[in-house]
Amino acid sequence: MNTLRTILNAVTFAAAMSGCLVPAAHGADRPVIRGSFIEFPPLAYTNDSGQAEGTFIDLAEDIADRAGYGIRWQELPIERVYLYLEQGDIDMWLGSAGVPELAPYTHETDFHTGSIRLNAYSRADATPVSGLEDLQGKRLILIRGYTYWRLLDHLKDDPDTLVTIAPGHRSAIRMLAFKRGDYLINFQSPMDNILETSPMSGLRHDDLLKWPLTLVFSRKAGGTGKMIEDLNRAWRDMQDEAETIGQE
Repeated sequence: MNTLRTILNAVTFAAAMSGCLVPAAHGADRPVIRGSFIEFPPLAYTNDSGQAEGTFIDLAEDIADRAGYGIRWQELPIERVYLYLEQGDIDMWLGSAGVPELAPYTHETDFHTGSIRLNAYSRADATPVSGLEDLQGKRLILIRGYTYWRLLDHLKDDPDTLVTIAPGHRSAIRMLAFKRGDYLINFQSPMDNILETSPMSGLRHDDLLKWPLTLVFSRKAGGTGKMIEDLNRAWRDMQDEAETIGQE
């Protein structure tokens, strides 16, 4: 996340000094990327005005603007994201890098926009876990709408593991508090976001894994190869500026 923070600081500095980012094509001739995201606050979400918002949304728009593109965002459930990437109905997903299921029909930018952490949340009296293999035979709470990169699918069919699907983050926290499960498997960013306003006494967590984020493009959608080339070049330019600013 240090690289992401440096790039964002550089973008903010450049905008303050010049009033805008490096000029890009505007108006009717400005190409638009059909972008998608899943609800993942505070990194990516739909605000009260119906607009895409979040740290990674802002970064993706900054990179695209530098490359001469606009982005038209669409929030989608994850299964729909996978389907639309396969069919070419969207150009890009702001999401996980290197997902095996997506490999046959997607390609990605060379850079990562950050990373996300998957944790096992539990009450204070629970036994610590150190990896996914420790979850077998436990009572787990998962969040509806997350694939967990298919890494937990086998546990749903394991007769010794009880899996409960919560409709959302808040309900999952309540289930854990009322002992409906021993471990809530959730991502740190949205979990931290919820806990700021709805804390749970005695909550602890164990790190399970860290996964990089990137811009994932559909191979079937037209022109995505050039989009990736342009965005890679824009990212390199932003990195160069961040390094220059860091030396001043």
